[in-house]
Amino acid sequence: MIVVSLRMRVAILMLVTADLMIFSRITLLPLIAMAIGAATILLGIVASYRTASVLGLLITLATAAASIEIPSLLELGAILMAIIALLIPSITLTWLTLSAEEGEKQQVAIRKRAAGVTLAFALVCVWSTPLVILVLSLFAPTVSMRADILAEISIMLITTIAGAVLLMRKRPTTTITPRPEGGST
Repeated sequence: MIVVSLRMRVAILMLVTADLMIFSRITLLPLIAMAIGAATILLGIVASYRTASVLGLLITLATAAASIEIPSLLELGAILMAIIALLIPSITLTWLTLSAEEGEKQQVAIRKRAAGVTLAFALVCVWSTPLVILVLSLFAPTVSMRADILAEISIMLITTIAGAVLLMRKRPTTTITPRPEGGST
């Protein structure tokens, strides 16, 4: 497990917000919305109030998704732009948001296996569109593959749903036994 202090979480929040702002179209409205979202996440982290953090996460990620222009996921540059500009900041902000809980004042533990599975799942989803187009072009090289944005979105959604179903079918490695309540049985 990796333990991260409150100061480190605030520094990570600032770095991720700066990353989102750098890659977005810099206009006043997205800048204000991202600043409000980041401030709300910061308030939730400092006050250990998850609801405020989740609200800030929704504001920040919706603004980033609307203001970062990624025309297609079939080019390496666009995929790297999506990973650097949206995927990594989204995963990091989600982790920061979900770490704002009551009772946790200084430290948050990150499980390496869960973080690895999450990152692998996200990367498979991002790379699904180019891989499907590549496989289709190998099986039918004479067919012209023209994938519009709706086809790309459909491929990514199908991959995401299939991956989520596979992850939900996985059994937990440890079991939690319920404590018997005091008194009568």
